[in-house]
Amino acid sequence: MQVMSRKSRGFTLIEVMIVVVIIGLLAAMAYPSYTAYVERGLQREAQGQIVELASALERYRSKNFSYGGATVAALAPELNANVNYGVQLTIPAGNQTYRIVATPRGRMAGTDTLTWDSDGTASWE
Repeated sequence: MQVMSRKSRGFTLIEVMIVVVIIGLLAAMAYPSYTAYVERGLQREAQGQIVELASALERYRSKNFSYGGATVAALAPELNANVNYGVQLTIPAGNQTYRIVATPRGRMAGTDTLTWDSDGTASWE
């Protein structure tokens, strides 16, 4: 009597389903960490751009002896193109101080707002 051997060709449906479930669980655990990582990166990018704007404001003040007339569009045009943060520059009467506020928008909406004052004080609120 001859016994026929059955050759295994591929994976069974159960094996494939188990692999899919495992990959889904791993992705579900990794996705929140990934999005938090991306948000932190975008916050740091905004912070770096705000520091560059503050440096440009200091250069402007050294040439003009006040912050009066300074605008974000003139000093840091790349900030106007930032889709994740809207930047507002406020120069109070007297033109000797300023405040930069970066408000989150787009995919960053709902995260903290960055405030930077002329004395170098920065805060995420």
